[in-house]
Amino acid sequence: MHRSIVFLIHILVFCSNANSGLFAQIADDFSDGNFTNNPAWQGNLGAFIVNPAGELQLNAPDAGTSTLAVEGNIPDSAVWHLDVRLEFAPSASNLLRIYLLADQANLLQANGYYLEIGENGTADALRFFRQDGASGSTLLATGVPGFVANDPVSIQLRVMRTTQGNWQLEAAANGGAYALQGTAQDAQYGGGPSRYFGFYCLYTATRKDKFFFDNISIQPRIPDTDPPVLLGAQANAATELLVNFNEDLDSASALNPGNYTIVGLGNPQAAAFSGGGRQQVRLQLAGALNTGNYVLETNQVADTLGNVSGVQSVNFQYVLVSTAAEFDLLINEIMADPSPSAGLPEVEWLELYNRSSKTIDLKTLLLSDGGTPQSLPAFILHPDSFVVLTTPANAPAMQAVTSRTVAMAGFPSLNNDGDVLVLTNQQGAVIDQVAYAADWHADANKRNGGWSLERINPELPCLGAENWQSCTVLPGGTPGIQNASLQVTDDLEPPRLLAVFPENSTTLRATFSEGLDQFAAMNTAAYRIDPSRTILSATLSNTDRQEVVITLGEPLETGVVYAFTATAVLQDCSGNSASDADTLRIGLPEKPEPLDVVINEVLFNPATGGVDFVELYNRSDKLIDWQNCFLANFSNGADVEPIALQRLFLPGMYVVFSPEPADIQARFAQVRSELIFPLNLPSLPDDAGNVTLFWAKDGISVTLDSFDYFEDYHNALYSSSERNGVSLERIRIDGPTNDPANWTSAARTAFGSGTPTRPNSQQIAGTISEDLIKLDPPRLSPDGDGFEDFLNILYQAPAPGYAATITIFDAQGIPVKRLARQELLGTSGALRWDGDLEDGTLARPGIYILFLEIYAPQGDVRQEKKTFAVVRQF
Repeated sequence: MHRSIVFLIHILVFCSNANSGLFAQIADDFSDGNFTNNPAWQGNLGAFIVNPAGELQLNAPDAGTSTLAVEGNIPDSAVWHLDVRLEFAPSASNLLRIYLLADQANLLQANGYYLEIGENGTADALRFFRQDGASGSTLLATGVPGFVANDPVSIQLRVMRTTQGNWQLEAAANGGAYALQGTAQDAQYGGGPSRYFGFYCLYTATRKDKFFFDNISIQPRIPDTDPPVLLGAQANAATELLVNFNEDLDSASALNPGNYTIVGLGNPQAAAFSGGGRQQVRLQLAGALNTGNYVLETNQVADTLGNVSGVQSVNFQYVLVSTAAEFDLLINEIMADPSPSAGLPEVEWLELYNRSSKTIDLKTLLLSDGGTPQSLPAFILHPDSFVVLTTPANAPAMQAVTSRTVAMAGFPSLNNDGDVLVLTNQQGAVIDQVAYAADWHADANKRNGGWSLERINPELPCLGAENWQSCTVLPGGTPGIQNASLQVTDDLEPPRLLAVFPENSTTLRATFSEGLDQFAAMNTAAYRIDPSRTILSATLSNTDRQEVVITLGEPLETGVVYAFTATAVLQDCSGNSASDADTLRIGLPEKPEPLDVVINEVLFNPATGGVDFVELYNRSDKLIDWQNCFLANFSNGADVEPIALQRLFLPGMYVVFSPEPADIQARFAQVRSELIFPLNLPSLPDDAGNVTLFWAKDGISVTLDSFDYFEDYHNALYSSSERNGVSLERIRIDGPTNDPANWTSAARTAFGSGTPTRPNSQQIAGTISEDLIKLDPPRLSPDGDGFEDFLNILYQAPAPGYAATITIFDAQGIPVKRLARQELLGTSGALRWDGDLEDGTLARPGIYILFLEIYAPQGDVRQEKKTFAVVRQF
């Protein structure tokens, strides 16, 4: 728009039997706001307007037909240009004819040529007709099916005609490149003075103002005297070269192999047109190219008008592209939540890294996030190099950050909370996959957006969350360059067998410490079961390749404990073999009974910023299924959390549950990571509460253990503030759960004030003799170092119903502490003295006497004395 209206007169001198004459060039872009002057259009003038955007627009009052034509001198050899926009999908009821050449202003009665847009069906194409007055029209050419089947249609047209009547129709959609739509040969009607160009519109009432036209130009066609220009060459394969020129070529010269030379290699073996036209030539080479740079020379190549080129040359490169195998390419960095930005554009992107020695073309790969896999764009990725993928709309923003950005149509939307990204080849073989999650960002601030997730060690491709972390540098990511988190170390650790769960009597699910080699994992010789069971198949079942589903030929028997072994045949992704000693006991789970599993350790008052945990211990000889177990706090209503863990709880095993296992592992040393599991625990108040473990299935519920804890169960030496971060430990596994004397504070040791996943620091497994009491051991060292911090008093009453008074005397016979005063005893149990005296001070080192008096309901009284020592470490 806004170009000056010109109505130029060119004096064209024609030789070779052509007559001299004056030709008026028609050009109108409607920037003068009218179509009645300079030039003056004719027809249904009241049905058209020039709109505020400077376009000619149909503006009819109702449904019908309207025409508009302009007179000019149109030469036999001419070029037509115009823009057309239809704000609807054309049809037989709403169509447009563009009269390129007519011999009168009444277009429907004229002799000439027109283009038509609009037909029945969904494959609308540009169609080119010759009109023979009122007698009818003849179809001369049809364009690309579906090219004008859109809603809206917005195209630019270019039509060329030679004096001999050779027509060439070209069009571009939405400002794109022109493409050939069709050709025709017809010279029935020629140009000259008093010829007309115009439009015929057929429309319904809803389309009466939806036709738009602009930038109309008709110019004489300038004869071509230029030879073809060599544009470039591309090695399509090791023995094939595609050569591109700027125009259609003469067949004889273009297909002569002697007109092409690869410097240093000679002429090709054969030449043929390619790409459906005559501007591209495919050369078949006599020998294969090697990776490197080459020069192609062409000579004596002519166009269709006989213009012959001299020597031209172009450089091209050939790279031997290899097929990607597993882990050749890695998903190396993920920006799933770019807002709020830490400095990078607020767009989603992925980075791929070529860790192999191969050169790989991305177009051979597919990417998916659970939906239909999408093809990657053509891009050559060299060894030890990166590429960033994003949407076409976001590509310009990322290209401003790194030139290694490539636009990918169909780029998946990256979920902020997590997603499973899979990179495969065309046959569906997995090259890499990542099941990322938002909590891979350890820093909650980075989890809120603007920071990428980076792979830490590309040499450990099977590792999951532990091999990823937030980017550590501004601007929040390292697209196209080495990750800030990069730490390359060799994997020398073999895969460890963590758990084996029987989903039923013939199906096992084995879980390993790291990702496995897929071929080794599917080898049935990688597993052994004793007593022997035939292994029919083994299949990797999850994205991190740490789980294998194993099918047995014979079912497991109830009550039989089997040994499951991962043999040295099994390997991780780095080639480390499993140990033949890596064996776990498995079997069919059994219904548990009360106290088969006991609550063994509880952290209910964690250190500032820390989290609670509950430790359980299987003191039975049964294998118990965690899937049907629940943890609860019944002290104030019912706060219940299902464990729902598909694992076997083996005899003698400790397990720990916590909302954030990573926090527990950071605060306590020697935690066995394979025995601590994430779980949203029921509320555990700091002063008092309840922890209940129960099993429920098929309407049957069994309370396995229930512990009512109180803050003052802690060692009396600890003040209220000192109890923060200190767990409460069970002293005797077989002691009563709700006996205060069976619980005390975890020792303060180098491992932390707690022993999650390990035997308790205060655990005692002593037995009682025939005496009424036993001191185990007969001394205490009340200094909080975890070694003999309290006096463990084991008692055994002669019969139920006895009450006891227990007093501690110093060496001078002075009573210093009353532990019990006529308290009802169980038949057996334990008491504890932490070394505190009646006056609140701590017992000094020395010899002390424990005096016990027990009273039977019938009046029987028995007494017993035990000597012990209070000692101190120096």
